Amino acid sequence: MTSPLDDPGFLPFKLDLVGRRLLWLRLDAAQRRDAAFLDDRALPANAEGGWMPLDAVLARDADAAHADARKPADAIFHIGHCGSTLLSRLLDSWPQVQGLREPLPLRTLAEAWPGLNTPQSRLSAAQASQLLRLLWSRWSQTLPPQTRSVVKATSSCNGLIAPLLALHPTMRAVLLDMPLRPYLATLLKSPASVLDAANAAGERLHDLHARGYADGIALHALSLPQQCAMGWLAERIRFAAIANGDHAARVLRVDFDALLTQPREQLHRVADHLGLDPEGVDQAMTSPAWGRYSKAQAHDYSRDDRAHDLALAMQRHGPEIAEGQAWVEALLQQHPRLRDVAVA
Repeated sequence: MTSPLDDPGFLPFKLDLVGRRLLWLRLDAAQRRDAAFLDDRALPANAEGGWMPLDAVLARDADAAHADARKPADAIFHIGHCGSTLLSRLLDSWPQVQGLREPLPLRTLAEAWPGLNTPQSRLSAAQASQLLRLLWSRWSQTLPPQTRSVVKATSSCNGLIAPLLALHPTMRAVLLDMPLRPYLATLLKSPASVLDAANAAGERLHDLHARGYADGIALHALSLPQQCAMGWLAERIRFAAIANGDHAARVLRVDFDALLTQPREQLHRVADHLGLDPEGVDQAMTSPAWGRYSKAQAHDYSRDDRAHDLALAMQRHGPEIAEGQAWVEALLQQHPRLRDVAVA
């Protein structure tokens, strides 16, 4: 029987660091395309696959596995709830593109990454780097007739942007975000979205501390709106550092509001950055994804619906939005050089 390591029909689906094992599942092209999240919500009936010991996976030469892929997968990274699923589905309009959305093992590895050099880490730094390379190699492989893969990461995976760009010299990334006020309104209209942002706040505050901009700031002292705003600023700073760093030429920043108001122009920018045929923009402009809720394609949700919901959220959650904006403004007054990052 062929090992999942040798069969591109299988995807790494779940990473168990405590049990030191990796779950592989077979997913066909349609199942991959339909999935908004490559986690338990994408489990097919009568799923084919099984667990493999992590040591057996790590024993595979990652460079050899990577050579099987025609090109390393490109990526969409984002701040969460800012249209990344829509952008990913629009890229599905190019017939050669395989879109993979939020593979769960990447999120598990991202959660472990900040603690790699601590005694309690379940992976050594070398093992984590090898595992990241091997996982990305498999996500880079496509099923015919597709020849390109674009992975949309979970928003909590942004700590892996720099490591991935360093591991894969030809990989390109899109960094998607949006201005603070609509971002806060988008989160606050959904308790689940606020919870997502709060869950990511710890790593984002850690990154803000590491960059020297959060002295005296403790997560327990921040309200939920302040945590959301802090996370937004932390990601803007991270994105700006990456976009102006060693891998600047392989990074494209995109504003979701601009994608909505200038869709053709922004899609041309993305296509050019990823090396996709510009003629595919016409197909993307007529994609049914524009009129559907990206995470649940059965539900209608147009740009007008989004604008209406956003205006309503700004009205209903005005005090909380102002609280988050005030927190960011106070930090910008302490660090004026960050103002250009925040308003860019």
